[in-house]
Amino acid sequence: MNAIDKLQAERQRLVGRLAEIDKILGQYEELQRVAESYFTTNASHTPPSDSGADPVAMRESKELETNLSMSAMPGVRRPKTPMVDFERAVIEVLSEAEEPLDRSVLYKALLDRDVVIGSPDESSDLNTLSARMSRMKEKVVNVRGHGYWLKDRAFPDGGYEPQGGDDTLSPGDRGDLDMF
Repeated sequence: MNAIDKLQAERQRLVGRLAEIDKILGQYEELQRVAESYFTTNASHTPPSDSGADPVAMRESKELETNLSMSAMPGVRRPKTPMVDFERAVIEVLSEAEEPLDRSVLYKALLDRDVVIGSPDESSDLNTLSARMSRMKEKVVNVRGHGYWLKDRAFPDGGYEPQGGDDTLSPGDRGDLDMF
């Protein structure tokens, strides 16, 4: 077996393992959704009866049911958008914006572009968005009271002017600028 064959075999093994992990995560998220429904609804939840049905057939049926319901749930099986693609989308959104965007507006604009932040709910997604944005200090600033803005673009209404060759701001020069 040459090096290419070994790499292809390893890739197949990893792809299979990733599929297993995706399945397990999907099942966990489905169970979490069901568990949450116990706490948020007043409906009676009765466990399935132990009838004389074939347990293997029941399990296969349940797996098929879970997979079908998982495919109908947006974002469950979609991987998180890589940081490079995330940054590209953020820059595009902010380039098209006429004013800085607050976190919620930026979040919705990124979702419209099919960017997956990767957290289980919107609140966590917003926190993850903030964390990812903090890694973009070279390209993006947060103009206090207004939102995220491209670092090299002036926003006079918010008192933001890009700094020349020196990216450091003295405390007196900060004004309303919040540099993460």
